[in-house]
Amino acid sequence: MHPDPPYRPPHPLLRCLATGAALALPLTACTPDEGSVLRVAHVYEDQHPVETCGLAAMRDALAGSGITIETYPAGQLGSEAESLEQVADGSLDAAIAGPSFLGTWHRPAEILDGAYLLDGPEDFAGALEDPAVVEAFEGLEEQTPLVPVSHWYYGTRHLTSDEPINTPEDLAGIKVRTPDAQLYLDNVAAMGGTATPMALGELYMALQQGTLDAQENPVPTIESANLFEVQEYINLTGHIVQAVHLVTANTLADRLGPEQSERFAEAADEGAEQARACIEAQETETLERWRADGSITVNDEVDREAFAERVHEHLPPQVSWGELYLSALERR
Repeated sequence: MHPDPPYRPPHPLLRCLATGAALALPLTACTPDEGSVLRVAHVYEDQHPVETCGLAAMRDALAGSGITIETYPAGQLGSEAESLEQVADGSLDAAIAGPSFLGTWHRPAEILDGAYLLDGPEDFAGALEDPAVVEAFEGLEEQTPLVPVSHWYYGTRHLTSDEPINTPEDLAGIKVRTPDAQLYLDNVAAMGGTATPMALGELYMALQQGTLDAQENPVPTIESANLFEVQEYINLTGHIVQAVHLVTANTLADRLGPEQSERFAEAADEGAEQARACIEAQETETLERWRADGSITVNDEVDREAFAERVHEHLPPQVSWGELYLSALERR
């Protein structure tokens, strides 16, 4: 359980919407003023690079813009799915969420979470320009209230476990925790395992008590959530080169106006750049430290090619965007 967030005065938009009179007012009556405070929520711990590097860089980049951001880490305002619902209904200004959760609004938007689509972080920037990915996000904006303002590298996902996992056969019968989105379950099944969805905040205890056998996350999350304390191995499967997205509602640009909207978008891109730099550095440094101190055994013997071949065969028939996935693989 996470502690209740500290009290903060209500956001001006929420105060406006909370009054009966607001129903009779035009939208401009609820627009932010020069001292706009925008609330940004995510589920990662407050020491995670998304918070300490990405959102910190955004805050600095917005200095003098008339916009300040308040961040709510560690799921204080709800899960990724709940945060996106709040963004869509206007009760939250922005959320950071992964492609699988955007896929509940527009299924092709989850394509970047397809396992073994990318080989590594060096493919991340190019993937954002791939026609299949561009088409998916254009569809999201056209068909839903959600706008992905910026795309952030979140880290490369690996499996942790109490026994080494080198091949798909080693995953048979293994209960693997995933986030609560269908694609994560499909990915693990395609890799050869059995997925169990669970909130990140509940994961440490579940692994400690043996309710689950394994989990998958990027190195910074494994470290910030202390999961290395309750697992024996990190198996370098590298199955997802993970994106997360800073998402707002399509009404935010009108509320902010052109100048502030541009500053906000530029700040989000600066956040993306700084988050990626910190995450890549932390991935390298943490794995080196774990190899040296044995906090968790780093398993370099994973047959990634065998996992990738199995996923490329089994995943596309399970998803509506399977043809887009295969066409992106061909262009890789």
